[in-house]
Amino acid sequence: MRNLFLIILITLGSVLVNAQNLVLPLYGKAEFEKIASLDDEMPELHVYLTDKPSSQAVVVCPGGGYKGLSFGSEGVSVAKWLNQNGIAAFVVKYRMPAGRQEVPVEDLTRAFEIVMANVDKWNLDSCRIGLMGFSAGGHLAATGLVTLKGELKPDFGILVYPVISMKKNITHQFSRFNLMGKSPSEDTVIKFSTEEQVAEDTPATILFHCSDDPAVKPENSIVFYQALLRNAVPAEMHVYPKGRHGWGFIEGAPFPYFNEFKTTVLRWIAEQNN
Repeated sequence: MRNLFLIILITLGSVLVNAQNLVLPLYGKAEFEKIASLDDEMPELHVYLTDKPSSQAVVVCPGGGYKGLSFGSEGVSVAKWLNQNGIAAFVVKYRMPAGRQEVPVEDLTRAFEIVMANVDKWNLDSCRIGLMGFSAGGHLAATGLVTLKGELKPDFGILVYPVISMKKNITHQFSRFNLMGKSPSEDTVIKFSTEEQVAEDTPATILFHCSDDPAVKPENSIVFYQALLRNAVPAEMHVYPKGRHGWGFIEGAPFPYFNEFKTTVLRWIAEQNN
């Protein structure tokens, strides 16, 4: 009840960007001061509502190696594209972990709490809200897919060249270091290797990767896809022969399958909402 009260206050105190878009702090000032470190900036939820009411929505986690955020190409541009296709979007500006493994998922959890507290106000269907992530944001999204429960559980997942595993042989070392530090325990490695946490109730998920990705090995998507299949979770995976890493929604990026990718994402969202 206390969290719901704080979320209502946060929403009422939001910054209006235009008729459709809001920027909401994830925490009240006093609450954030209790949990933040000196280097933390207030995390935010950027709300992109459609011109016409849309029951569909996607929460978006930009990547950046858990060191920064590609907030434009993997956040704002994604949200605007979803809006153009009649889908509401919420971009999470989450804190960097700096070795504090739980911080990003704490921010993601709060983001979902805010969205779910406002489904009626924003004309959303609480059973038609998905979670999308890119690169390290894909790891955060995958973490959300396997950990968020109850009314906060996403209805489907979209993972784009995601970091999935924290195991040394396939992980993205830069993301792993920023998330867990230099010498994480084996238990911590397994806990944040999201392929190890997939269960029968994990939401249906689609994954995208490129064979020539020089940063995040395509094995990351493959092991998550295999885990979904083992648990009889509806899943789809697309591994493109070329495109490398980090193309996001950058116009002119060297990713020759961009239009095919966008069409597939929209088809997947439509199928999950039937």
